[in-house]
This record gives sequence, structure tokens and C-alpha cells, in this order.
Amino acid sequence: MTDGKPDDSQTAGDSATDDAEPTSDPEATNDPEATEDGTTSGSEASSSEDQAESEVQTTSEWSAAESPTTKSLFGVVQTANGPYAVGTGGNVLTRNDGAWHFAIQDGPATRKNTLTDVAVTDDGKRIWFAGSSGALGAYDVTVGKKYDYSAPMEKTSTWEAIAVTGKRGSEELRVANGSGEVLTVTTDENGCPQWGEVVKPGSGSTVPALDYGGGNFYAVDTSGNAFVEREKGWKDIGVRNAQVNFFDVYATEKTVLIAGGGGRIYRYDSVCKNWTPVSAGEVALHAIAGTDGADGTVTTVGAGGHVYERGGKRGWVESETPVEDNLNSVTLGETDVAVGAGGVIVER
Repeated sequence: MTDGKPDDSQTAGDSATDDAEPTSDPEATNDPEATEDGTTSGSEASSSEDQAESEVQTTSEWSAAESPTTKSLFGVVQTANGPYAVGTGGNVLTRNDGAWHFAIQDGPATRKNTLTDVAVTDDGKRIWFAGSSGALGAYDVTVGKKYDYSAPMEKTSTWEAIAVTGKRGSEELRVANGSGEVLTVTTDENGCPQWGEVVKPGSGSTVPALDYGGGNFYAVDTSGNAFVEREKGWKDIGVRNAQVNFFDVYATEKTVLIAGGGGRIYRYDSVCKNWTPVSAGEVALHAIAGTDGADGTVTTVGAGGHVYERGGKRGWVESETPVEDNLNSVTLGETDVAVGAGGVIVER
């Protein structure tokens, strides 16, 4: 995604005639002594918890899947009909019977605009995707039906992120763009989208990621800020002196995690209103996802095909993959899937 997602513009598999793909800002210099709302990363590293988290072990479980495209993929989600992925050229891929196929090859408006992100309704029956030139649409995975809602309210800039909550036909969404604007979308009694207010949670920096969890929408921007939406609007909740680019946010009822540059993950304590930095690895972490199981497994993926995981009381473990391409998104389910540059897909 532009300014908030990895730059795959030099990926050999992507055609030069494709839509211009999102690029990221150069990462700021990592400062191991940076503080976040009173928490010093240096002192955290000395704690027993962070020592365990920083002792990255290695396992190997991922395998490369045959991809029907050489164009980069930027988002992947689990649905009631298996995983779906989106990317360059308006491609939407689906996995059936162990193989990946095209569900859509030209985007919501048949204009082949790059799709930068995808989200799924709570019942898994509908995905929403957004991307360049105001591309916005939905796809009912149980019946194979596409809907085009591109350029809502005359907004034609690139949508960078999308999040959804609720079941198909009564869902609510937030969609963010490169100007730091977030659009509220609700649905009426007929299940039709209704465009709401457009606001800037921050100063106008790109919002590369949104998520919904614990009854609230969350957003991060490329200036190292995090926001939560309350009844009275968006509220800035940190992170002070983050010193790295933010790429993704993962929110649940129990926690909020931000994936960033330099292998860092920021964990939010909503009671103390404090952020704690943790080192999961050394490369930029482009996406983060988790499960609701008892062990609370969390997986993050990033540059160079790197994957890191934490579950239960163990520290962060690096999972080897057979690829060196940048991984842009990950989803966990019956089949865990990560996707990235050049159409790469890895599974386990």
C-alpha cells in the first residue's frame, strides 16, 4: 500500500504495464532506546518477558503453493468458502480443493485497478476490497456475485485499508486512503451501503491499516500514530517516539498489536493506556494476524519471506518459508495462508 506497504515495484514477476503499485516510505532509523508512553524499549529488553520474546527459534512448516498469477498480492482473508486474496490488476483469488483460481480478474469496476486490501464479514459470506483510483467493491463468496461501489462520494484516490464488522447485509465498514481520511460505511435495511462522514483521525498521513476488535475500529498511520474510534470520534492513543514505520494493526477484545519496521511489534495495554515494544525479528513486518484459540497464536510476516509466530507462553519463533519474496498479508484458519510479491503464496 502506498506509503504504508512494502515496495514490490522491482519484483520481476510484475508487468510494467500494471497499475502503479503501492510503495512504502523508507523506514526511519530504529532507536532501541525510544520510549512509548513512558515505556523504555531498552528496559523492556532486559525484562524476562522480552528476553523470551526476543529469543527467536526456528521451525519449518510452510510450503509454496502454485499461484495463478505473477502479479503481487496485498491482502488475504478466511471466508466461509475458504481463503481469498487480492492484488495487482484487480485480481481476486480463491482456494478450492487445494488449488488457487481466479474469482475476479479485473477488479470491481472491470478497470484492473490494484486492490490493496480485503476484509470479510463476521459470517464469512462476503468480502470487501478496496484499492487504486477509488476502487471499492464486494463479493459474495457463497454465490459468486460481485458488487461495484467504486469512487464513493467522488473519492478517486487510492484506498489503502479496509475493515468490516457485522454479518453480510448488515455490516459496517471503515475505508482509509493515502490522505489520512477514513470513510464510514453502513448498510440500510436492504443491505445497500450508505456513505457516512469522512474524517482524518490524525494530521493527514497515510492510513495503511485498519482493524476491528473489542467493539471498536482501530487505525494506524505512517507517522507512527495509533487511533481508536469511540462514540465521539477518533482518539489518538499513541505511540510516542515509535521510530519505525507502521504497516498493520491487529485488534481483539484482549489486545491491540501493531506490526512495524525493524521487526518490532507494539502491544497496547488498554488499562494502563501504555504501549510496549517487542522484537519479533529484524525485518520489516508487513502484516499481523491471530487466532481466538486458547493459545492465542499470533503470526506476523514481512520482508524477504520471513514469518514469525508466538503462541501460549513461548517466545517468538521464526517459521522458515521456501520463498524470499516480500510477504504482504497473512490469515490464519483451517489452512494458514500468506501472500506477497510476484503473486507468491505460502501455506501450512
